[in-house]
Order: sequence, then structure tokens, then C-alpha cells
Amino acid sequence: MNQDGSTGRPSGEAQELAVFVDFENIRYSTINSFGREPDPLVWRDKALKYGLMSVARAYADFDQHPPQMRTRLDVAGFELHHYPAKRTSDAAGREKIASRSDLNLVIDIINTALVRPDINTFLLFTGDKDFIRLVTTLRNRLGKRVVICGVPGSVSPDLVIAAGEEDPLEMSQSAEVDIAVIRAIDAYIRQLHEGFVPTQSHMSRTLWRFLDRTLLPSEHIEAKVMEFLRKGVLGKRQTINGQGQELVTTELNREHPLVTRALDLPAGDLEITHKVAEEYEYEDPESTAFTTDRSQDVADRSNGRGYHRRFAPTNRGLQQRMPVGEAGE
Repeated sequence: MNQDGSTGRPSGEAQELAVFVDFENIRYSTINSFGREPDPLVWRDKALKYGLMSVARAYADFDQHPPQMRTRLDVAGFELHHYPAKRTSDAAGREKIASRSDLNLVIDIINTALVRPDINTFLLFTGDKDFIRLVTTLRNRLGKRVVICGVPGSVSPDLVIAAGEEDPLEMSQSAEVDIAVIRAIDAYIRQLHEGFVPTQSHMSRTLWRFLDRTLLPSEHIEAKVMEFLRKGVLGKRQTINGQGQELVTTELNREHPLVTRALDLPAGDLEITHKVAEEYEYEDPESTAFTTDRSQDVADRSNGRGYHRRFAPTNRGLQQRMPVGEAGE
């Protein structure tokens, strides 16, 4: 209690709530959708709009994530619950990795709901449809309010329907970064030898040479390329390379307003860059002359597991499966 007699709580009736984070789901979905790391302080601020965080926990095999993320979670007030992934091999010798975090997250949520009947609101930071039964149990049998906080584009619609409430994790786009990446892609394409066509995988592997790492770390380049494909900044088309091989080339959509203005802007003119950020909106990729392969995106949305399922956890950094249609590289 403060000296003036107040409790220090927010004005009004501040309810207590429980916040549970499926860290792998949220982190990889954020990287895929926005090309950068998530900020746990944003999660905290979102949660505090609903009340006081009596319980705040994040679940993952944290050995598979950057050490600085642990510090950020600590600063934001989240307890880290570390569960090493189970590694096995199949008959062919291929390694299989099974997460143990999800099961422990479910058990702890149900246990919290039973032991802490005073907590009526649960914020679940995930988009995975595997939690539908958990959500329906909390809402329909235990009478709890459930809010799904996931990354747009990687949240199962059925999960949201089951909960009845959604509060998406939006992240503002940085036009400065996007413009820098577009210029880097343009420089990359221009330096290619005659007969060598730009493909998605080669672009993702090579683009770091043309970018300032302080603007976009190299491990996030592939996610940014995929983001540009989804939004129509990049497009794909069939072509023939110098060896007569049929490939799918990945090129800038020069009809896209952001591409047009980025390549016309004077280098380093931040005032104009910020003006572009206020004015431009991504066009519908379907309306451009280019085509984008969105089948994997649709599949990820339908199963509700989010784009993070394209990643394979590794201590050496983020790795994604080779995109379909570029076997000729």
C-alpha cells in the first residue's frame, strides 16, 4: 500500500489474469510475418490492459533460441519454463524432434484454473489449433474468459472461434527496412552474370552481402523474402536459364508502388522514406502481373500451426525448408 492509502493498482477494479505463451509458435510466426524478433514487453503491455498478471509464463526449449530472449522475457516479467525437446531417429536414421513444451503448458493452464479460482481471464499467446480442446475446457466447463493473442496469418480460425475473443499481435512495418531490402534485391539482381536467373533460395542465401546487418540480421533475410512474396513486392515466373534449364525466377514486382518509390528515392533520404511509410499500402498480390505461390501459406493458415512449422529448430540458427519449384538450382 502506498503512503496515500492506495494499493498501487490501476484505477477501477483491476482483475487478476493468467498469461501463457507458446514461445516457439509466437517467435517463429513473428519472424516469418514481420522479419524480426518479437518483443516480450509488447506482450506484457497487451496483457496489462486486461488486468494484473498474477501468472505469466513462457514455454519452450530455450536452448533452441537466442540467449538474449531469456533476458527480454525476464525484464517483461515472464517466468521461463524450459523443456528440452525429445530427439529420436526413425528407421531411415532421420532425426525427429518432438516438443515437450505444449503438454506441460496445457497441464499448467488447467492446474492454474483449478488452484486459482479467483483468476477468471486467461490470455493464450499462440495460434496453434492443437489447443482447441484446452480452450473449450477453460471456457465451457470452467467458465473462464479466454483471449487468443496470436500473430495475424498464423492463427487457427477455429481456435479463435472456440475462445470467442482475439487480440492479435500486430507489429508496425518499418518502411526504412523494407526500402533498404528492396534496394539490396535490386543490386543483387543487377550484379548477376548473364544467363544466371535469380531464384528465391539463392536470393535468400546471398542478399546479406548487400544489406546493412544493423537493419536486418542475416538470419531474418529469408523470412523477409517470404514476406515480400506474400505481399506482392516480389513475384515469380517460369523462365529458362543460360544452361537451358527451366526454373522459377524470383524478381521485384516493379509495378508495386513501394518498389517503384523505393528505387526512385534518393539514397539515405529518411524524411521521404517516412513519408512513403505513411502513404503506401501493400496491393493485393492477385492484382499484379506476377504470380505468388501461396499454397504453403494457405496450408499453414488452415492447420493453424503458423509459419513457424517451416523452421527446423537448431542451435546454428533458423533454417527453413527449400521452397517448392526451385529444384533446378
